[in-house]
Amino acid sequence: MIALDREAATLRLTSPVGSPPDFRIRCVGPAHASMRGWAERVLGTLARTYASAPLTLAFKGTVLLRPGALRVWLQAAPTVIATWRGECRFILGRTQAVREALEGWDLDAVADRLTQAGDVARFELAGEEVSSEPLAPVGRLVLGDKARTLDILSELHGPWRISPPHLVRGEDWARDRGDVLQRVRERFGAERVVVRSSCSAEDAWTESNAGRFLSVLDVDAGDAGALGGAISDVFDSYGAGAASEKVFLQSYVHPVSESGVLMARHPETLASYWVVASDVHSGRTDQITSGALEKPSSAYVEHGVPRGLLPDSLRRVVTVGRELVGLLGVEALDIEFALAGGDFHLFQVRPIAKGTSLPEGSDVRRAMLIAEACKAHHALLLPKGPVVGTGPVYSTMTDWNPAEMIGRRPLPLARTLYGSLITDRTWAEQRAGYGYRDLRGVPLLRDFAGHAYVDVRASLNSFIPAVTPSHVAEVMVSHQLARLAQSPELHDKVEFEIADTCASLGLRERLRRLYGSSVEAGELDALATALRDITLNGLRDLPAWLAQVERLRAHPFAPGFEGGLAPILARLRELGTLPFAHLARTAFVVTALLKSFVREGVLDASEQCEVLQRIRTVAGQLQADALRVRRGELGLEALVAEFGHLRPGTYDIRMPRYGADPERYFGPLISGGEELATHEAPLSPGLQARLGAGLRSAGLKLPPDVFLGHLGAAIAGREYGKHVFTRTLSGVLEHLADWGEPLGLGRDELAHLSLEQVETALALPPEEARRWCRDAVEEAREHAAAVNLIELPDILVRTSHLLFHVSSGEQPLFVTKACVRAPVLVADGLPDPERVRGNIVLLERADPGYDGLLALGVAGIVTAYGGANSHMAVRCTELQLPAAIGVGREQFRRLSGGRVMTLDCGGRRLVHE
Repeated sequence: MIALDREAATLRLTSPVGSPPDFRIRCVGPAHASMRGWAERVLGTLARTYASAPLTLAFKGTVLLRPGALRVWLQAAPTVIATWRGECRFILGRTQAVREALEGWDLDAVADRLTQAGDVARFELAGEEVSSEPLAPVGRLVLGDKARTLDILSELHGPWRISPPHLVRGEDWARDRGDVLQRVRERFGAERVVVRSSCSAEDAWTESNAGRFLSVLDVDAGDAGALGGAISDVFDSYGAGAASEKVFLQSYVHPVSESGVLMARHPETLASYWVVASDVHSGRTDQITSGALEKPSSAYVEHGVPRGLLPDSLRRVVTVGRELVGLLGVEALDIEFALAGGDFHLFQVRPIAKGTSLPEGSDVRRAMLIAEACKAHHALLLPKGPVVGTGPVYSTMTDWNPAEMIGRRPLPLARTLYGSLITDRTWAEQRAGYGYRDLRGVPLLRDFAGHAYVDVRASLNSFIPAVTPSHVAEVMVSHQLARLAQSPELHDKVEFEIADTCASLGLRERLRRLYGSSVEAGELDALATALRDITLNGLRDLPAWLAQVERLRAHPFAPGFEGGLAPILARLRELGTLPFAHLARTAFVVTALLKSFVREGVLDASEQCEVLQRIRTVAGQLQADALRVRRGELGLEALVAEFGHLRPGTYDIRMPRYGADPERYFGPLISGGEELATHEAPLSPGLQARLGAGLRSAGLKLPPDVFLGHLGAAIAGREYGKHVFTRTLSGVLEHLADWGEPLGLGRDELAHLSLEQVETALALPPEEARRWCRDAVEEAREHAAAVNLIELPDILVRTSHLLFHVSSGEQPLFVTKACVRAPVLVADGLPDPERVRGNIVLLERADPGYDGLLALGVAGIVTAYGGANSHMAVRCTELQLPAAIGVGREQFRRLSGGRVMTLDCGGRRLVHE
């Protein structure tokens, strides 16, 4: 038990059996808190050797106390006195005389008295054992090269095990390899060992060089050839100067139940998270650090989260992290570990080499945002009419997928534009008009700590036919939410894997299997009939909604904000986003129906692909028109007029339009674009016959050619509707930029203003508007800085997920069966078109603004977000471009760190190098 006597500034360590205090630490003068913890740990370790003898330690400044050395010195004399540059730094003794001598505060005087009175051992501290900075954390003394750090920590008793490192110096290896190998055999015998790098160029405070140098696992210490080869390989990885470096060997820990890396702070932002990347499947210790594991588990744990909320394994890892942070006095630690045989094995402890610091006050604001988010989530647990269903779920990628369209942490202008145009009421108006439950008045998007989430419970309600009784809807939505909570990786595939929203093959049987125990058969039959009617009505109304889009195309946007933004956005909703929502819903219906043909064995995947490849969208028209410009059949001005509004971030005013620099964005497309593949031959009679049989089985009396016409019209119509409404939206954004320019408001400042704030500023005199906007922007930037320090999951099921979460393993959509290996290009915004050819391009989120990239000879596309029905999935299918759509945030981060990757669509795997 440890007790703190604050008045005496003394720590007393009492033995577990409850005997009187017999170990004491006294800090003379100011000392860093971590030094007190280190001294406490040292005495605790020594107590295991001298359990029956009282020990007293007094120290000042920062002194590196090593139990092994102290144990040796105490065996030579009852009292140890250490000095540095002639000044006494610590006194350790096992006699009552030491305690009596320590009544004074002057350690030099105490040391003199003890030397005159009895048997003492005096020594001078080495430079690496003392810091000239009195309040330096002990971590500055302990954390050095890998071998030294582990050697020091291995002497301490803690909730970890460390195999003491066996050093091999480069000069010794160069001089006499036989002698080195003999000493290794004497130490390890025939054990399996690990040969690890410990270069002076790695694990520094400003640069880690993680993974730069080689380590070799599972080497037979009794095999001189294998061992010598491994040692040589590690030294060779250092390059020039290896003779002055060292490697070290440890016992090989295997098999392991879990291995991974713990970051004591977020490695990118230094926010207050324990970040744990772990491997619980391979039984190896190098899969996380090498990046070889395709889908590592990643956990984010708030520093202040109660330990009782954490799963056992995660709690154990975090507990060791807290111990090491407290012991070393360094908050930003990178810790490599493994769990094996009930023991926690520590392989590496180093500082996170991050030069930046947190913005002032951001931690306080961040904590307030998280607390507010927890309160808001708790208040939404119970449904409010007309929403039914138990257990709310929130997702960044369900339904109108905000992560793909506006980002997970949208700025105010993009967030409020998206809400005004779609997720506040347009989404529900479209569903009600289509024949589903009327959810008007219910917002689809919810914000938690500045992160945009779809209310999945509301979304699922909106896919229940309006004629369905409420008690049936309650059963269905509750069942679907429970299934999603159990399989969170399906959150971007809800409409394909969780909910039935339209007619499809095997629908009646599937409804009975899922809900038959709670819903009567007649009610389920009525549900299937209602979904069939919704499907047919949606197909019937396609021409009317395309006509609405043409009205917007004819009169897109009249510049001028005299009446404010509201009338402009109202027209854009009526003729743009509402028709687009209908077209998008119908495109989903026909796509889901086609997929059910594959699921039920009517078609195979290659035949599905053959059908979809025949559909030409407006995105394909961009490529075709660029070729026409090259041939002199179309003017550049006409191409810019039609496609110049495209921007990589439809709602982001900061992103440039293609039309802002036509030569840059259209030039490579015109000069390097390729001819689109044509599919003019009719589908085989056998395929058409099977399509007809499938349609009849689904209860749809449609000839195959009529269905294929609807399929093409819906998918092409959705892309065309998006094209027209985004052109109008782009015009609004550009006019906003023109309005802000004389006020001194750049695009970045405007992005930090909400629509409501813009409306307010429009009504103010210019000078007053400038001041008002600048104050609002400053507040929004501080808010955004705090939001960027918050790490929330892509799917939010419980309130506790706001405090800690383990990432789900995403299941991306792979397009084509091709396998390509190529350099990686991470695109943040629109990259230089000259750089993309031959690269696998990684896009966090992909919208129509990236269409120009696809015709420039890219080797493949990988996106963090996006589903089977997303724009990028449709486009890559049309072009038969290898792609992995929606790999998830964690895998996207991992792949972004590689230089070369293999995109194996047929094998459904992604490998980075």
